[in-house]
Amino acid sequence: MNQMWFQVLAIMIVGSIIKYMFHNSLAWVVIDLAVLGIAYLLLRRDPFIDMRRSMIFLGGLTVVNVLVDLGIMSGMLGNLALLALLGYMMFGRDYNNRRRR
Repeated sequence: MNQMWFQVLAIMIVGSIIKYMFHNSLAWVVIDLAVLGIAYLLLRRDPFIDMRRSMIFLGGLTVVNVLVDLGIMSGMLGNLALLALLGYMMFGRDYNNRRRR
């Protein structure tokens, strides 16, 4: 894995730890959005990362986290949505990098 993605993963873990310090769901949403913003700033520095796919993944991850934090979506359904998002990003069609036949 790329060093930049390890930094993004570390930011996500730190954001998760900080969320345990607060009992307000609005604070959890703000922390999730701050983690997304910091991840964007980190990924923007690397010219070899596909920003479109990366931000689609991180944005989807943030949307699911916000829905679970606000209680709109249950935790189990949120986990299934994250697995579906991960599967889509891994196995979905990539129209920009198709192989030519």
